[in-house]
Amino acid sequence: MTLKRNLFFLLTITVFAIASLVVSIFNYNPYLASTSSLISFYASFLISLTGTGALFIYYLKIRASKNETVFLYFWPSIRQSFFLSLAVTVLLYLKSIKILDWLIGLSVVIVSVLLELFFESKKKVK
Repeated sequence: MTLKRNLFFLLTITVFAIASLVVSIFNYNPYLASTSSLISFYASFLISLTGTGALFIYYLKIRASKNETVFLYFWPSIRQSFFLSLAVTVLLYLKSIKILDWLIGLSVVIVSVLLELFFESKKKVK
């Protein structure tokens, strides 16, 4: 029951974030937008990318494991998707303020991968 509830909440939040992203894209001029509208855009971009990525990663993990428990894959899928989405959002923000180059982009990606490896290597408390 909790897995169904968590999937429902994830899907609901993702749909609302995608709707907010579409509204932000069509209603705000990025050259004249205020700081709050840019924060709204980047937040909705991060949440919508995290939600769709988490659903996609969760689906791939379920398809790869045939008869294992599917409950164990939900929260790691969200975490992995969040780190990937955070890296993409930071790269997009750095590109928008025109300070992104290959060294900074590589650093952001490496930090994201190292964060995921840190959480993946933590011992599970039983």
